[in-house]
Amino acid sequence: MYDKLTSKIIIVLLVIFIPLSIIGLLNRKEDIPNAVDENPNKETFYNNKVYFYNANELLGTYSCIDCKKTETIIDDTNYHTNYYKYGTEELKTVQNSILAIFTEGDKIEFYNIVSQKKTMEFDAIKTYNISNNNNLYFGKIANLWQIIEITEEGVKSAVVDSFDYVAIPNHIENNILNSDKLIVRKNNNWEILDIINNKSVITSVNEIVDFNNYYYIVYNNGYQILTYNNTEILPNLTKKNVATVGDYLFIVSNGNILFIYKKNDITNYETMTLPEYTEIDFTNSDEGIKIMLDKNLYQTIAPN
Repeated sequence: MYDKLTSKIIIVLLVIFIPLSIIGLLNRKEDIPNAVDENPNKETFYNNKVYFYNANELLGTYSCIDCKKTETIIDDTNYHTNYYKYGTEELKTVQNSILAIFTEGDKIEFYNIVSQKKTMEFDAIKTYNISNNNNLYFGKIANLWQIIEITEEGVKSAVVDSFDYVAIPNHIENNILNSDKLIVRKNNNWEILDIINNKSVITSVNEIVDFNNYYYIVYNNGYQILTYNNTEILPNLTKKNVATVGDYLFIVSNGNILFIYKKNDITNYETMTLPEYTEIDFTNSDEGIKIMLDKNLYQTIAPN
């Protein structure tokens, strides 16, 4: 008897309280505000985290207190290198679906988004703020530079060795720096390093500042132009500045007279007199070779 009575009471209570519980939960849900996105504006650095967005897709996050966007450096002003001075591309935090680069404290971290591990760490990064055809970055640890390559799989060392200085000369093709050959210095020896074939093209005890397929240019209290057989050309011409653009050789001499030599022919040249300037640069473009004086366009030469 008591068992039947108890069962009836339990059934009645369930019939009463289950609907009330459901109604209560529904009312409670209405009281809870909509969930707020942790990063509503999809900022890369937000609320002590780095957010790895790729085309608005969140690939992952990294927690840190003092992380920020990485700024690149250019140390080429300490030398006579004809380097590219007009780059405007900022270093992207998310390089691809695998690799991210950011600064944590005073270190630059290369971070694998998939494995959630740091893969490389540097004190400084150099990119010239423009793309190059081999996707090379230069990473500095203490006083030495490493040459690294950005790939779809992440990052790897392009050259095993480290250098006191490394540079991509101002060899622009289709708005991309040609990084097939680099200028490097190690232990006060300079060389042109062929990245594609992993070999040295030429070495010198004097500073190498530029080169093309026919000549390389060194600086030692003045400019010298040498063939790859180490024969000096135009030794008697005063050289205030020397640069190459493709097969063209540019020499600024006394009186700001610009000599333009074409196609490896030192008997075939044109001249023009330049106005006074502090800085001169020659760079390739779709329109032709631009003569830049103090970072302003002076004249464009159409190659022929």
